[in-house]
Amino acid sequence: MVGVKESSFPAGAAVDSFLHRHQLGADAVLAVLLVLPLGLVSLSLLRASDSPVSLRLLAGLGLLVLHGCVVPRRVRPAAAYGLAAAAMLLLVALPPLHDPGGAYYPAVLLPSSLVFGLLIYTAAGRLGLTPGLVCLGVALAGVVLVLARLWNPAAWGGSSGSFGLTGWRIGLSVGLVAAAACLWSLGRLSRIRVLFLAELKAKAERAEADRARERSEAARAERDRISREMHDVVSHSLAVMVSQAEGGRLSYPGSPQAEVFATVAGVGRDALRDMRGLLGVLRADGGTAPQPGLDDLPDLLDQVRGTGVRVDVREDGRSRPLRPAVDLTAYRVIQEGLTNVIKHAGATAAADLALAWRPDGLLITITDDGAGPPAGEPGAGLTGMRERLGMVGGTLEAGRRPGSGYALSACLPYESRSLPSSGS
Repeated sequence: MVGVKESSFPAGAAVDSFLHRHQLGADAVLAVLLVLPLGLVSLSLLRASDSPVSLRLLAGLGLLVLHGCVVPRRVRPAAAYGLAAAAMLLLVALPPLHDPGGAYYPAVLLPSSLVFGLLIYTAAGRLGLTPGLVCLGVALAGVVLVLARLWNPAAWGGSSGSFGLTGWRIGLSVGLVAAAACLWSLGRLSRIRVLFLAELKAKAERAEADRARERSEAARAERDRISREMHDVVSHSLAVMVSQAEGGRLSYPGSPQAEVFATVAGVGRDALRDMRGLLGVLRADGGTAPQPGLDDLPDLLDQVRGTGVRVDVREDGRSRPLRPAVDLTAYRVIQEGLTNVIKHAGATAAADLALAWRPDGLLITITDDGAGPPAGEPGAGLTGMRERLGMVGGTLEAGRRPGSGYALSACLPYESRSLPSSGS
């Protein structure tokens, strides 16, 4: 099962699964195994008895039914228990058997009668509370009948042995009632365990489904936000293109180039109008505020420090201008990383932010002295960051630091994969 192991070892889990899928076959094997020590001894006692053949046949039929009820005990627990109870009633009602040695004994004392205890256990474990209580009542009623049958050993030609009659009766009563009650209780406990494990399995499956849905929704939300922001970036570029085209048209009025510039400006304006329409649909608030970048980092750091988190910033290398999509992604990664510090490390944590301007790209590293997010599946924040970085060709690494603390490292190329370079 998901999240809950049925066995501590893979081999044990495989055996449990096999037995659950082949209940009739497994119980048939168990019935054969019970026949070997119990059924053969009972059969030998019946063959050695000099009681009437009809009496021995009836006793043998009752024993056969008892052993046969072992096979369907889990598939049809109520029916198997009812047939076994009828067989026990037959054995109790039969006259005592007699052997050549002169001893008398009731048929219910034959070893195969012990099989009824297994059926009590199975019925209690497989049936609901009300049917289970009915089975317990039937078992206790059978105990009363057996006690009545064996109450006076002299009446059926037996003996109380070295015990007095009172000791015989007390021991017999306590033993039979305790055996029936214990077997029934063990069966109920096994049912409670099965129901508990089934509930744990269902909870684990629901939790896994919730985590998968949360990751999917987080990725979808991040893609939606990236789409809106990319529309902002493209709209800005179109606005610049239109402005430059209009400037070219006004610089060369009446020339052939002016018509080309006018065409470019017209197409750009149409595209910009369409882009703004799409942007209005994508934005939930309908706003058109400019998207942030690394130039807005001081304001972000002030907000984070306002929560009590101490943030130290270190910048290595010579900074260079980033394309809008990459600039926006760098800001969002830092924003999400510092937000995670606040959430998981606490308001008194200390964090270090490092910006390394390398020849191949910008490396952003955020470390803190907190515990970091819980172990297991990545959260929605990390999932969103990976989605965003993947859009511009970046990578993300995150995990616990040796000793204590958490580290997040993101590498962004200077040229975004989502937009062509300026020289294209």
